Amino acid sequence: MKSFLKVGAFVLVLGAVIALLDVTVTFFFHKDLGLLRHSGVGHVTFYVLFVLNVLLFQTYVNRKSFSSLGLERYPGWPMTVFKGWIVGGVAFVAYTWIMDAAGVVDLRLRYDVGQIVLALVIGSSAFAIATTEEILFRGFFLQTMLEDLPKWLAIGLTGVIFVFFHKLGRIQDFLTVPYDMMLAGGIFCLNILLCISYLKSKTLYLPIGIHSGLVFAKVAFRKLKLIEVVEPNSFWFGLEGDARRGFLAWILFLSGILVLKFLITDRERKAFAHKRA
Repeated sequence: MKSFLKVGAFVLVLGAVIALLDVTVTFFFHKDLGLLRHSGVGHVTFYVLFVLNVLLFQTYVNRKSFSSLGLERYPGWPMTVFKGWIVGGVAFVAYTWIMDAAGVVDLRLRYDVGQIVLALVIGSSAFAIATTEEILFRGFFLQTMLEDLPKWLAIGLTGVIFVFFHKLGRIQDFLTVPYDMMLAGGIFCLNILLCISYLKSKTLYLPIGIHSGLVFAKVAFRKLKLIEVVEPNSFWFGLEGDARRGFLAWILFLSGILVLKFLITDRERKAFAHKRA
C-alpha cells in the first residue's frame, strides 16, 4: 500500500536526519542535543525537523500544498479554534475539580501578576505545541493513510505513532511499565477524539483548538503549582495526578466525540466547502 510506503519513508528520512544531526553535534561540540527528550532546545529542534519533513513530503511525495493538510483559512476559522480551546481548557479544569473532590489532588488557586504573565507565555507555547503535533499526526500521518486505508485503521495506526512519539527514547516502557502503559491508553484515546474532530470539521483548526486548550490548562496548573498530588496511585482518576493515566479520563476523551458536532456550525462547514471548491 502506498500510504505505508510514504509513512515508512517519512520515518526513515526523519530518523536519518536526526541521527546525522545528533552525531554531528556530539562530534564537534561534545554535547548531547537531547533530540528525543520532551523538553529543552532538543525538543524544539525535533519539532522543527518534523515540520520541515512534513513540508517536504507533502509537497514532493503527496504532491499537495501544505495548507491542504487542513489549514485552509475560511470565514470563522479563528472562532473554530477558540471554541475548541475553550472546550479543551474547561474539560481539563472540570476534571481537575473532580480529582480534587475525590481526594486525588489538592487544588490551590492563587493569583498574582507574575502568574498571569507566565500563564500567557504558557498559552503561546501550548498553541505552538498543539499546532505542530496536529500538523504531524492528524495532518500528514492520518490524511496520508486515509488515501488507501479504512478510516478506523488509519485512526488506529495514527494513534500508535502518536503514542510512540511521546516516549521515543524508551518505547519499550509502554509494554512493561504500568505508569507508561496507562499513559499510552490515555494518549491513544485522545488521538481518537482529535482524529474524529478533524474528520467531522474537515480542518485542523478544531483539533488544534481542543489540543491547545488541554495542553495550556495542564501545563499552567503544573507550572503555576496550582495542584498537589495527594493520591499518586489512582488508576481510576490518573496516576500521579495525570488525567491521561486514568481510566475515567479515557472514557471522557471518547465521550467527547459526542460534543464535536456542536463545535462547528453549518455556516462554517459551508464556508470551508466553498474555500475548497
